[in-house]
Amino acid sequence: MVQPVDSRFPEPVQEIWATIWSDVTWLHGRWQIYRQLFGISKARIDLFNETASTVASILHDVLLRDVQIAICKLGDSAKSGRSKNLTLRRLQSELRDAGEIDVADQMGPLLDTFETASKAVRDRRNKWIAHSDLDTLLEARTKPLHGPSRQEIETILTALRDVMHCVEDKYTGGTTAHERLVMNHTGEHVINAFARAKRYEELVKEGRIPRDDFRRRFPSGL
Repeated sequence: MVQPVDSRFPEPVQEIWATIWSDVTWLHGRWQIYRQLFGISKARIDLFNETASTVASILHDVLLRDVQIAICKLGDSAKSGRSKNLTLRRLQSELRDAGEIDVADQMGPLLDTFETASKAVRDRRNKWIAHSDLDTLLEARTKPLHGPSRQEIETILTALRDVMHCVEDKYTGGTTAHERLVMNHTGEHVINAFARAKRYEELVKEGRIPRDDFRRRFPSGL
């Protein structure tokens, strides 16, 4: 769903802000789901390995790479050649052009911190997530490539929220707690569904549920 513009922001940046705000929100949403699925306990990892290890492995990699790409897109430069990019640096540039010098200046050191924190993520994006650097990928045949730690991503997201809060507080007098995003369905629902499925199989093996129960319930399959 397209995030509506907020008239409290300067008109030249209203659509830019709304788009970035939405991107930041759903970046946190994807990270929340990743943490729920893979960052809570060994028991959850064991559950995946017992029930759908290949799917879980793919989902793990896809979510983690998507989070890193989203971070890099937000942190890209304001321009690539002649093309403008919808990034935090573009937001800063447009604010400055609109005469909002104070907030644009305040964003500067916060953006520097965010970019420094995300340097390793950007290197991964450029070398092997979004591109295929020859030397990097050939070396990976004997030396596995390693993704980020959870703490690395948390540090980046904290720096990202600092940038967002700097701008948002200026025009709204408040800030969004992106890290507390509430979603209708989360990784917890997936974990619960897998746990129930595992328990169902156990009950079938114990003879407490008829072996043809599933077939009778879904005669044409799913």
